[in-house]
Amino acid sequence: MKKIKERDEIKQEDKWNIESVYQDKKIFYQELEEVKKELSEIDTLKKDFLKDKEHFLDFLTFDQKVTRKIDKLYCYANLKNSEDMAREESQEMLGYASNLYQEYSEKIAFFTPMLLKEKKERILGFLEDDRFLSYRHEIDSILRYQGHTLSEKEEETLAAYSQVLSAGSDAASYLMDADMRFGTIKDEEGKEVELTQSNYSNYLMSKDRKVRKSAFLTLHEVYGSFKNTLTATLSSVVFASSTNARLNNFKSSVESCLYGNRLDEKILSNLVEEVHKNLPLLYRYFKIKKDLLHLDEFHLYDGYVSTVEEITKKYSFEEGKNLVLSALSVLGDSYIDVLKTAFEDGWIDKYPNRGKTSGAFSSGMYDTYPFVLLNYTEEYDDVSTMAHELGHSMHSYFSNKNNSYNNAGYPIFLAEIASTVNELLFSHYMEKHAKTKEEKLAILNERLDMFKGTIFRQTMFTEFEMYLHEMVDKKEIPTADKLSEYYYNLNKQYFGEEVIVDDVIRYEWLRIPHFYRPFYVYQYATGLSIASYIAKNILEEKEGFKNKYLSFLKAGGSDYPLEILKIIDVDLTDDQVFQDAMEVFKETLDTFEKLSLEK
Repeated sequence: MKKIKERDEIKQEDKWNIESVYQDKKIFYQELEEVKKELSEIDTLKKDFLKDKEHFLDFLTFDQKVTRKIDKLYCYANLKNSEDMAREESQEMLGYASNLYQEYSEKIAFFTPMLLKEKKERILGFLEDDRFLSYRHEIDSILRYQGHTLSEKEEETLAAYSQVLSAGSDAASYLMDADMRFGTIKDEEGKEVELTQSNYSNYLMSKDRKVRKSAFLTLHEVYGSFKNTLTATLSSVVFASSTNARLNNFKSSVESCLYGNRLDEKILSNLVEEVHKNLPLLYRYFKIKKDLLHLDEFHLYDGYVSTVEEITKKYSFEEGKNLVLSALSVLGDSYIDVLKTAFEDGWIDKYPNRGKTSGAFSSGMYDTYPFVLLNYTEEYDDVSTMAHELGHSMHSYFSNKNNSYNNAGYPIFLAEIASTVNELLFSHYMEKHAKTKEEKLAILNERLDMFKGTIFRQTMFTEFEMYLHEMVDKKEIPTADKLSEYYYNLNKQYFGEEVIVDDVIRYEWLRIPHFYRPFYVYQYATGLSIASYIAKNILEEKEGFKNKYLSFLKAGGSDYPLEILKIIDVDLTDDQVFQDAMEVFKETLDTFEKLSLEK
């Protein structure tokens, strides 16, 4: 077994250039103390910040200066902590930065309620001055909530209850992650092993059918035994969402959740409708899997095992880098020139070390590099992950370079598009250059699984959310049995007659943590749909589209999402993008089926 290195054993050239944020920790602590002193000035500025446009501008300018410093402090501390989470000093630094951010949040809490109490016309009059140009979208986003905001005292009361309102989510998290026990199952060698949340997916993908069946049934039966408790925890979150929506004069929970990004509810109905139309493609996908696995009956627990050989080839980091650069070269020289700097200027922390946070992420602020954390082990998935995370960082880079601080941060709704575009372009490049049938099948299979899990599955989750929230909005009581029966029938609809929908699947909804963030999951489906549309147009070299895509990246958060998507000719209030995504899934399925049948 290869010995995992200590952080100090990793070569400097394989680490991110965190010194570009602060040369050393001493400077970090100096800036921390400076910001603490500056926060005290907010109380003075607060008194007259709406007296006239000069005072208003002074306040906004000061606030931006402070928040940019806090961003840098937090970014540095978070990156240092991610390098080795066992180091006490890094933990303390992150704690100091988090506390500072909390103190700032409390100091600035007055801003939105006081702004909303003002006459909208007066504030809009301030914004006509060109000196407010970079603040207009941010202020407009706040002013939209006039008519959807309670009195200052009522808002304070509601804020005071925020911790109480999140108790259901916290309780569910502790129950699922710490307190629940799933007993034991027998592994591939017949040994008794403990089943846990973390190893469940591994056993579900086991080539041994007895193992994956046992894991699937055991886990969901345990969840079923907690159905009333977990129904209560999720219902409390949905009740809070519904109550907030009603008190703030929204027609429904979904309208309230979509309002901030000025999104049309029609997006959800279009998504669901288009996925329903294409469920026969999903049925065909499962039929192909059933045939390739040589099964007389195809159960839900057979859906995760691979039907193809995994890619065993190893890719050095240098090979992975060159593959990513080659795959993304279709985006043009201006994109690739910047991407090369990611490798040359220390954006990337490459390899695992003891104590390093697991997985991968892109993280940076307006005044830092858009850093990338990897745990690169030379697997195919590591190269794909590199392409994905660099997609996030490139989006941030172009956004930061082309926008003011206030307009650079793009919303979650748009956040997964650029990363998934990179992932898809990499997938298509690797398919095109695959040297064996088995390698090509593995790449196609991975893409099919992406569409199945991200568009079809997340849309099914969205339908369940819509049902649950509508029930609560109508003052109906969401019982465990009623919700479980609805979820069971939803699975039957999505899996079709070829798949045996095992009864315990009715309890799966109890274990989905994203349901505790109302109307979040649909964004995975819309993100992949938009990304597949973009990748298709780029690969087909549609005239002028490459430049439109770069303009999309440069737009950042300068406008509302639907307006920014118009740059690339996307209108989610019709179903064309979702149709295009389904066409990509069909083309991939056709190729996979034809190739898998070849002798």
